[in-house]
Formats: sequence, C-alpha cells, structure tokens
Amino acid sequence: MRQTQNALLETQSRILADQNDMRQTQNRILETQSRILADQNDMRQTLNSLLETQNSLLETQNEMSRDLKAQHGILRRQQSDFGRFRGNYAISVAKRKSWDIAMLFARLRGARRMRERTLTGNELSDMLGENYEAVNALNIRERVWGTFSHGDVIAEFTPWKGSDPGFYIAVEASYTGDREDVQRAADHAKILRCATGLDAYAVVAAVRIAPSMEEVVFDDAARFVAANDENSALWYKLGLDELEPDVPF
Repeated sequence: MRQTQNALLETQSRILADQNDMRQTQNRILETQSRILADQNDMRQTLNSLLETQNSLLETQNEMSRDLKAQHGILRRQQSDFGRFRGNYAISVAKRKSWDIAMLFARLRGARRMRERTLTGNELSDMLGENYEAVNALNIRERVWGTFSHGDVIAEFTPWKGSDPGFYIAVEASYTGDREDVQRAADHAKILRCATGLDAYAVVAAVRIAPSMEEVVFDDAARFVAANDENSALWYKLGLDELEPDVPF
C-alpha cells in the first residue's frame, strides 16, 4: 500500500514538475510574443515616421517643382522679351545700314552714288493694288499679301544723275536669320520685280544664320547676284555690338 502511495506521489511530483516546465515555457512564449509585439510596434512607428518623412519630401518636391515651373515661365518670358528686343534692334540697325547694303549691289552695277528712298506702307499697298493680277500670278505665299506693306526695310535707289529708279532692296532683319526671314525677303523682292520691272534684291540682315539656312543664303553679293536664285537672299552680317542699346548719358 505504501509503495503504491509513493508511486502516486512520485507521479504527482513529475506531473507538477511537467506543469511547471509547461508554465515556464508558456511564460517564455508570452515574453517572446511581447517582444515580437513590441518590435512590431517599433516597426510600425518607424514606418509611420518614414511615411511622414516621405510625405514631407513629396511636398517639398512639389513646391520645388512649382517654383521651377514658375522660374521657367519667367525665363521663357524674359527670353521672349529679349528676343523681341534683339529683333527690334536688328531692324533699327538694318534701317541705318540700308544705304551700305544697297551700295554692295550698286558697285556691281557700276554705280558709286545713289539716292535712297524708303517706301511707305501706303505706297507698298498701292503697288500691290495696282499690280494685283500680275502679283497674284506669282503664286506666292498667302501671308505675303499682308507682310509686304510691313517689310522691315523696302527701299528704292536712284542714281544721283538720273531720275528713274535703278533698283530696290527688300530687307528682313533678325538676330538669327531663319527660314521665314529668307522666304519673306525673297517674296517681297519678287513682288517688287513684278510690279516695277526693275531689279530687286532680297537681303537678310542678321548676326547669324540658322544652320538650316546656310545652304540657301549667300554671304557675298557678287555670288548672290550671279546665282540669280529668286528664292535665295544675301546675308548681310550685323555685328553683335551693333545690337546693344545706346548707353544713356
């Protein structure tokens, strides 16, 4: 009987020991779960912090993007304004240089002294009207009907010892001579030749010529005249310093 009781006590002791081990294991599991939960909470806080930082960076980036767009807009307007200023100065210089331009052709014609007369917009409009059918037969670009009376420089040159005009020049001025400048000068010269029966020379007065136009224009008056290409023009080079505004006193 006593042996049986001892066996039972030993069994109970083992069970209690096993239960204690299980309780300790459960406690370790709970501690591990707590650490995992704490780590997850820390990770969640870190992720939230990263998200806040990311959102802050995105807001900053958006602000910088808006600022850059605003600055780009300002620069684009400034470049546009500067381009117009340079274009206006080019026209002003071309008007002052019109006699020098004309003398390039006058010398080729054996003339040394010429009288210059700049044609007004009304005169040019009248010239179109009086020669409407002949000019219309040229099949020039439609826009030229509007630009002819507003050409940058359209002038008539007459020998000092004569009363009849000798020739005309049609000048378009720009900082960079492009396709439109060449075409407009050439078309204006076509109209002048058609309406007057006299020689008319197309000229682009510019600091530089667009690369696409280098094969179309001539930088030498003799070669330009010899080529006799009605769709081409003479490039009269303007000095960059000539386009600077006058310094006020």
